Amino acid sequence: MTNWKRNAGLFIGGQLMSMFGSMLVQYAITWHITLETQSGVWMTLFTCAGLLPMVIVSPFAGVWADRYNRKYLINIADGVIAAVTLTLAVVFFASGENIPLMLLVVAVRGFGQGVQAPAVNALVR
Repeated sequence: MTNWKRNAGLFIGGQLMSMFGSMLVQYAITWHITLETQSGVWMTLFTCAGLLPMVIVSPFAGVWADRYNRKYLINIADGVIAAVTLTLAVVFFASGENIPLMLLVVAVRGFGQGVQAPAVNALVR
């Protein structure tokens, strides 16, 4: 318990960087879709794919955060978000853009963020 301030600071700083990075990736994907497709329909699909999984899973994730180890939930969600984003980057640079894959990645990232945010909030309380 002697290093709790340092540990809390490291945790909060790490989560700040993680969530900031996630938001930057989300904005980059949004701008890429905006500039490449110039379509309101695609923008609507991407917005829904990013937000609906968060809205659907967040109430359940709050319960999971109360019942299960919050650190594991945060690490698993953050790991899945990072792996999916890395996969998208590799595919994007290897073969060019793939809009359906980007849509799937945004949905998986939204699901991960929907799990991560309640677990972080429950851990910080």
